[in-house]
Amino acid sequence: MKRPFAMMLALCMCLSLIVSGCGGEKPSADSQDASSAITKVLVDKEEVNISFWTGTGAANFPYLEAIVNAFQEEYPNIHVDFQNQGPVTDLMDKLTQNIVSKSTPTLSNINPTYFKEYIDSGAIIDLAPYYEDAQVGFTAEERAAFLQNFIAEAQSFGGEGTMYGFPTNKKTTEVLFYNKTYFDSKGWDAPATWDEVAAYSRQIREDTGVPGFSYDVAYGEGAFHLLSMQWGSPYIDDEGAVSIDNDASREALRFYKENYDAGYFTMPSDLPSSNGGNYSSNGFANKECYMYVGSAAGAQYTIPDPEKGQELFEVGIAPLPQKDASHKVVFTRGEDYCIFSNASEEERVAAWLLIKFLSRDDQNAEWLIATGNLPITSTMENNAEYKVFLDTPNDGSKTYYTALEIRAAMDMADYMTYEAMTDVTASLAAAAGSMWKAVIIGGQNIDSAIADAVAQVK
Repeated sequence: MKRPFAMMLALCMCLSLIVSGCGGEKPSADSQDASSAITKVLVDKEEVNISFWTGTGAANFPYLEAIVNAFQEEYPNIHVDFQNQGPVTDLMDKLTQNIVSKSTPTLSNINPTYFKEYIDSGAIIDLAPYYEDAQVGFTAEERAAFLQNFIAEAQSFGGEGTMYGFPTNKKTTEVLFYNKTYFDSKGWDAPATWDEVAAYSRQIREDTGVPGFSYDVAYGEGAFHLLSMQWGSPYIDDEGAVSIDNDASREALRFYKENYDAGYFTMPSDLPSSNGGNYSSNGFANKECYMYVGSAAGAQYTIPDPEKGQELFEVGIAPLPQKDASHKVVFTRGEDYCIFSNASEEERVAAWLLIKFLSRDDQNAEWLIATGNLPITSTMENNAEYKVFLDTPNDGSKTYYTALEIRAAMDMADYMTYEAMTDVTASLAAAAGSMWKAVIIGGQNIDSAIADAVAQVK
């Protein structure tokens, strides 16, 4: 979200609250009204209608729709108007417009970078009382089963003790894809460090004439954010301020730039088959590079297709390389659910019950197998259907590679972290993404590029 637009949203919401005379949030699940609503919906089975907007690809939408339909079978008194709003970027634009006009859906999944603005404007409610409620919340055992990084992220959006979001079943992370056939011919294992990535890339360039490595820029700031923090930069400090003007950030930029200038590293837009885009998968499948970092959920796009004239090779998928094994950094990606504050108490309860249902292991096996998204619970691996999937033999199929990327991603579960959401997160992401391209491709001086990026955020 652009900062001027975020400010406009906050102003519009404040004016709306002043005019309506209702500056406070409606009661949450620990209030008498909320307790009464729980009884009406859960015990008395009163009819309630809610709306759920999602941003999900057309190919995956039917799997999510099936879960929503199963929910309505289990709760026949709750009727869900379920709508796909297209890409998440389109969804966020529509939600922001509807917040201003107070015509939001009851429930949606949103990008984490929007939570602070939505919280500050009073657009969404705190879910902690529902999460902890004796009737509709999760038991202690169920809470312990959630991957704690996802829960910690949801609890980080607001103040201490709050939980304005809840992790969706659309979580993912980045992994390393590599040409395993070529690596095996060299006797190489997947690189565990960036020094190994650079050394292998130099050899690949000498052997094949193409760069060894690329880093996707679907998240424009992604490479700089990860590398700078692996090199030791705070990126955003403990006070929530920009902290990239330091030696660690400079060294991370210099590392990639020097390897790029030498022809060992590349960028997605430089790969002929990427057509100037943000992804390296097409170039990788066409052997225009032999390694790249990209979204784990994109494993299916890395598989060479002879019908497209691509030479078959085995794809390897591994955890992200690190600068220092004692200081491992990897970020999770994906949206969180929120409930909008213009919903009635009964609608809030119904929406929370849907969120809870969407998180259940027994409802997610087919979705996770189809999409390659990460499970949000440690108990998902005990699901019989999911266990069979994870053990898919190496048959070169999409299913095998989807299982492989999930296993690689979950190997990083112990040190996964999330991006800090502060007043500067969104604008820093935009500035860092522009800076990355300006330095690597455009050749801008690193010191001046960092200074420009910091100035843009200020």
